[in-house]
Amino acid sequence: MESQIVHKAAFLLHDCNEPEQVVVERLKEYFPSLSLTERERYVSEAWDQVHGQGVPEA
Repeated sequence: MESQIVHKAAFLLHDCNEPEQVVVERLKEYFPSLSLTERERYVSEAWDQVHGQGVPEA
């Protein structure tokens, strides 16, 4: 489920061009059980992936 959350956050950041704070709020719609702190962490991970940091090696 964790990868699904990061994937959704990356989609919102990259494909929808949403600002980070908007993505944090939108994740609550998709994953209502997540706390604010958890949503912020997932958005941070997704931001790193979208911007080329922390991208897993193939």
